[in-house]
Amino acid sequence: MRRQIRELQQDRTSARSVPRSVLGALVLVFGISACGGADKSADETDRTASQVCASAFSTSAAKALQRMSETTKFTEIPGSDDSGQSNMFSLQNAASTVHKDQTQRNQCVVFKAGDKSGHPLIDIDFSASRYVPKTETPESGGDSEKTFYPIGAYAQTGNTSSALLYFKCPTQDPTRASGTTPYVRASLTSAPGQISAKATGRDLMTVLNSLSGAMAKQLDCASEAALPSEIPASTHSGETGTSR
Repeated sequence: MRRQIRELQQDRTSARSVPRSVLGALVLVFGISACGGADKSADETDRTASQVCASAFSTSAAKALQRMSETTKFTEIPGSDDSGQSNMFSLQNAASTVHKDQTQRNQCVVFKAGDKSGHPLIDIDFSASRYVPKTETPESGGDSEKTFYPIGAYAQTGNTSSALLYFKCPTQDPTRASGTTPYVRASLTSAPGQISAKATGRDLMTVLNSLSGAMAKQLDCASEAALPSEIPASTHSGETGTSR
C-alpha cells in the first residue's frame, strides 16, 4: 500500500496526474476496506484534523487542513509496509528515515474520511538534502504560479497543489561515514481534485510549516530551522536551478 502511494506521488513538487494502474490499485484497496463494514482497525479510525500526522499540527494548521478539505474527519494510510512496520506516521520514524529512498520513508498520508477514490488529500514527506533551490527576484520573471515565503531556507507553494520547504537541519546518513547533510526537505502534495477551491497556497504552507516545526524539534534542530509559529506575508517570484 505504501509503495502504491509513493508511486502515485512520484514527482512531489509537480504532480499533476495519477497513473491509472496505481489509481486502480488504490481504489481496490479502499473498496475492500469499505466492504469490511464496522470492523475497522485502529489505524483506520476516523480522526480530527488535530489528530492526524502524529497529532503534531498546531491549531492554525488543523484549521487550514479543514479548509483544504471542507470536512472535519480524516483517515491515514492503513496497514503495514513490506517489513511489517505500520504505515502510520510518527515523528520518530520519519526522522529515522530521512536518508532512505522515497519508497522507504515514513510519510504522513491523509485522506478525507469516507472518500472512496483512493486519492490522498495530502502526502507530506521529509528527506535529507545537500542543496537548497535558488530563487530569483520578482523582476527576473519565472513561474507566476509559485508563491514564496520568508521562512526556513526556502519555502514555496505551487497554487494549491503542492508546497515545498527546506530548513537548516544537519543530519547524519548512517550508511556513510561522511554523510552529513545540512538541510531537510519537506514537501506536501495533493492528488488532483482533492483540495477545496476555497483553499489557498497559504493553507498548504501553514500545514507543512507546522509539521516541519515538529520534525525540527524531533531532529534537535529547531533553533536553526527558522520556522515561525505563524506564516508571514508571502512574495511572488520565480525559480531557476539550484545552488550547488
